Amino acid sequence: MIRAGATAAFGMTLLLTAVLSSPTRAQAQNSAPAPLTRRATGLDHDKGLLTASVGLQDLFGLAERQRLLSGFATRILIRIYLHREGGGDPVAVAFQRSEIVYDIWDEKFRLRITRGAGPDTEIEVKTVDEAVDRTCGLWHFPIVDLRQLERGARYFLAFRADLNPISEELLADVRRWLVQPARGQRRVGAGDSFFGSFVSIFVNPRVEDSERQVRFLSQTFGEGSPPP
Repeated sequence: MIRAGATAAFGMTLLLTAVLSSPTRAQAQNSAPAPLTRRATGLDHDKGLLTASVGLQDLFGLAERQRLLSGFATRILIRIYLHREGGGDPVAVAFQRSEIVYDIWDEKFRLRITRGAGPDTEIEVKTVDEAVDRTCGLWHFPIVDLRQLERGARYFLAFRADLNPISEELLADVRRWLVQPARGQRRVGAGDSFFGSFVSIFVNPRVEDSERQVRFLSQTFGEGSPPP
């Protein structure tokens, strides 16, 4: 046991936010990539799957939270990569897509959340904090079938969240992933541009992929024993 701590419209309304946020991205292009940090992640298993619990609410700063009240759609893409320590390509990947729209007349937020290739879940909440928590807080999030973990090997999870992803290549890869079998879970290879290499996705990400990014690693852990 491991213990510790819809779809086609996904990229259609991002042009306005891209234009509004371009100065911020241009400034970010002149700065060095932020070093990756470790974030304590709750790991468990459920029905034969490795699950993770962690918060990514810091994807939203004060300005981004205030913008949620504008009525324009805000989209979040979260990718979680399972890596074997010292290995190359990720062993598996899971992702979640979310959309937040504020209904100005009813004064409530309408959320659409999709895990992998699963069905959309639609939720209504009343506050900004609830909207951010529901879309950026992962709780027992399914990552991979436990049978894919090798006994004695060490692993870690690499998390990346993008606010309003605007890369056409990225959006095309998300749509392509949705037609893959196994409901969003399969072994990935170096030829898959949606997943890429650890260096390109996490160490030197393209700033133009999104308005804002959060990237971090979990603690290392092994199959059959609690993470340290």
